Amino acid sequence: MAEARSIKVEGTGLRNGVAEGPNKFVIYASEKHDVSKIQIGFDGPGQPECRLNTKKDKSIDVTYTSPVAGEYKIHVRYDDKPIPGSPFKCKIIGDVKGAVDKVKASGDTKEGKVNVNNTILVDGREVGILGGLSGSTEGPSKPDFQFKQNDDGTVAAVYKPTVAGNYKITLKFQHYNIPGSPFTVSVK
Repeated sequence: MAEARSIKVEGTGLRNGVAEGPNKFVIYASEKHDVSKIQIGFDGPGQPECRLNTKKDKSIDVTYTSPVAGEYKIHVRYDDKPIPGSPFKCKIIGDVKGAVDKVKASGDTKEGKVNVNNTILVDGREVGILGGLSGSTEGPSKPDFQFKQNDDGTVAAVYKPTVAGNYKITLKFQHYNIPGSPFTVSVK
């Protein structure tokens, strides 16, 4: 018999998010679980709208939109029993543009190396932005970004250009550029 304690949950939307924006996390159930017994609830200053999308592998993409900023608790239960870690404390912030303006970037923002992982460290801990970033590059090659959540709450934006030259690196939270973005990076 499947139990609540064997269900795992991951995603930045469990710890932080933005009001009026999509916030996401994923529930990982096994083949033994009846996904219809999974329940999600919120305690906080507003009642978020929540959408669930169950995939073939029984993982569930959860997207919720909170009408107001504030401190929330997200309850995830299976068969009326809390899963490990539930309830999750989540900070929803309001003024997205104002919050993004307080994000700091450091690392390889001016110079990079070809065929090497280059890292821009993004620090949004002051305003509760711990993930949800997107990135793009313009230049001689089109390296993809990988975003790694660090233990200290910062995010490493890692890219590996394969051709030397000048690149325009854009990092965003939702549709707002973080301060300094786009970065002009000389890759040698």
